[in-house]
Amino acid sequence: MNIRFARECDKDNIIGIWNYCFNDGPKFTDYYFNNKYKNYNTVVVEEEEEIVSSLQLNQYEIRLNNKVYNTSYVVGVSTLPEVRGKGYMKHIMNFTLNELYKKGQLVSILMPIDYRLYRKYGYEHCYDQIEYEIDMEDLKGFKSEGSLKKAKLNDIEEMINIETSFLKNLNGTVIRNKEYYKNLFKEVESEDGHIYIHKNYESDGYIIYFINGDSIFVRELYYKNINTLKGILKFIYNHNTQCKKVVISSTIDDKIRFILANPRNITIKLKPFMMGRIINLKKYLEDLDIESNKKASINICVKDDYINENNKIFKVSLENNKLSVEAGDFDYDVKFDINTISQLAFSYINGKEAYLLNNLEENNKVIDFLDLIFIKKNNYINEYV
Repeated sequence: MNIRFARECDKDNIIGIWNYCFNDGPKFTDYYFNNKYKNYNTVVVEEEEEIVSSLQLNQYEIRLNNKVYNTSYVVGVSTLPEVRGKGYMKHIMNFTLNELYKKGQLVSILMPIDYRLYRKYGYEHCYDQIEYEIDMEDLKGFKSEGSLKKAKLNDIEEMINIETSFLKNLNGTVIRNKEYYKNLFKEVESEDGHIYIHKNYESDGYIIYFINGDSIFVRELYYKNINTLKGILKFIYNHNTQCKKVVISSTIDDKIRFILANPRNITIKLKPFMMGRIINLKKYLEDLDIESNKKASINICVKDDYINENNKIFKVSLENNKLSVEAGDFDYDVKFDINTISQLAFSYINGKEAYLLNNLEENNKVIDFLDLIFIKKNNYINEYV
C-alpha cells in the first residue's frame, strides 16, 4: 500500500472511483472535475500500482471567531469495493490529517455521509441548518413589492453584498469572492438548478433552487429585509401549478417561521450539516484574540489519536487578551478528546456543555475559563463540495 498525492495522470482513475461510489450525474461530475478537482489537493491509496481509494481537499477560507483561516474541506472519500474492510480509510485519513498539519492549516471541515465514520478521526458535529417543508398553498398570501429576474454573472457583486448582509451575525462562514460565485453558477447549472435575484430599487435578495418532480428544493434564500423575503416566497408560490411543496434550507436564526400565516401546518427540522476538526490546537489557541482582559490559566489534557502534536497536556494561560500555550508533564484540570475541543473551538458548544457531554463533574474554574475563550455562536455553512 502506498499513500501519496495524486499526479495529473491519475485523474481518469479517480473519476472512475468517484463514479462507482457516488450517484452524481455526468453533468455534475464533469463540472466537478473541470472546476473543483486539483490533483495536488487529492490523496490516493495505491495497491500494486492501481489507485483503489481517494479523497479531495477542496480549499476554502472560513471566518471563524473573527479570524480568517485557510481550510481543507474533505470531500469525495471513496474506496473501490474489492478493498473495503482492509483499513484503507484509516490510513488515508491519518496521512491526510498529518499533511494538513505540515501545511500549517489550523482547522478542517467535512460533510459526512455517516457521522460514525469520521468521529474516530477527530471530526465532530459543528454546524446545523433549519429545514422547512411547506405546502405551496401556505405561501398563498404573500405579496411582492419588487421583482425577480434570472441572475447573471454581472449580478455577482450584488449577490456578494446580499450574502454578506444576510450572514453578518453568523460564525464559521465561507468567504465568497467573484471566482467562488462564478463556480457556483456552473455548479447550479450542472444540477439543472436556477438562480434568481430580487430587486426593489436595489438588489436585496436572491434564491437558488431546484425543481424535483412536484417539489422545489431551495438551497439558498438570502435577503436584506422582510419585504424581500415575502417577495421571494411569493415567487416560490408562483410555482403552485407545477409543484405541491417546497423544502427550504436556511440558517438557525432565519425568520421564515415568524411570518407564515399558520406555522402549525409546516414541518421544521434541525438538520445536522457539517463536521469540524482542529488540526493544530496550540497555534489555533495562540492565534485567538480574547475579549476578556482577565489573567487566568488551566491545564487541559487532550486526546488526539491521529495528530501527535495535539495529543498532550497543555497549560493554557490568558493574559493581555492573548493565550499562551505550553505542552508539558502537568497535572491536568480536565481531559477532553479532540472532538470536544473541536466543538469548543468552532464555538458550537460552551464549557458547561463540554462537561455535560463528557459526563464529567463540573469544575467552575475550568468552565469559566473555557467560556472566556470559546463563546458559543450560531454557525452556518452551505457548501456542498
